[in-house]
Amino acid sequence: MSRMLTLRATAGFAGIAVLWALLPAAASAASSSADKQDKSQSSPAQAAKPEQELDEIIVNGHRIKANRDPVQILAWLRRLLGKYRYEGYVELGDGSAKIRQPVTGAGDCVAFGAAPGVHCTIQVSWPEVRGPNGEAVPGGVSTLVPAMVQYGLDPDRLGVRYMQVDNRGMAERGNGYLWGDVLETKSPCVGIAGNCQRITHIEAHPPDGSLIEMQVDIEKDSIRLMRYRFEMHRTAAARAGAESQKPDK
Repeated sequence: MSRMLTLRATAGFAGIAVLWALLPAAASAASSSADKQDKSQSSPAQAAKPEQELDEIIVNGHRIKANRDPVQILAWLRRLLGKYRYEGYVELGDGSAKIRQPVTGAGDCVAFGAAPGVHCTIQVSWPEVRGPNGEAVPGGVSTLVPAMVQYGLDPDRLGVRYMQVDNRGMAERGNGYLWGDVLETKSPCVGIAGNCQRITHIEAHPPDGSLIEMQVDIEKDSIRLMRYRFEMHRTAAARAGAESQKPDK
């Protein structure tokens, strides 16, 4: 990310809205399984506590609040519309054993629904990585060929909900907030046992989102297992198409 974020929790509140629309059948099945797992891992005492959410962050020494303006959130979502060329890398492992591989791919994001939301179909790959004895390693094979991602306004929390379904039919979903031009979301890892968290930052550069930077960190017990660092460059033709989808002033 072009801006490093130091996060500080200053407020909390309860309540969550679920945004499911136009999802494949595999997503619904994976979602139901994830719900059951979440409930089985939560104690009654934990269930009774309100969720603690970040309400402020420190950026370059300045304190800023999450953007809870629905109009501005929808304007940010519109920056995601268009066709993209993917560049960047994936970084697997921790410490001195890190392996970095280049990524290539493409994406196509379109509007759907009344708000609207954003539906993206992506094809992103990197050279396969195996362990020293040929064994599979987490993230060693891309599961994003293809994959589907949806983003939408969370009307209750005044944030953003997202869901990603990979080529195995496994769904990852979460919610987050806008901090300036950066969306941050957090969700439990899928397919990795233990205290694992997926932390995503997406920066859609104004005014038209012609460059979108995405960083996904997979952390287990506060140790980073892998990082996806993508740069999404929107094509000129897609920028023109996105302009045509903006509402008349």
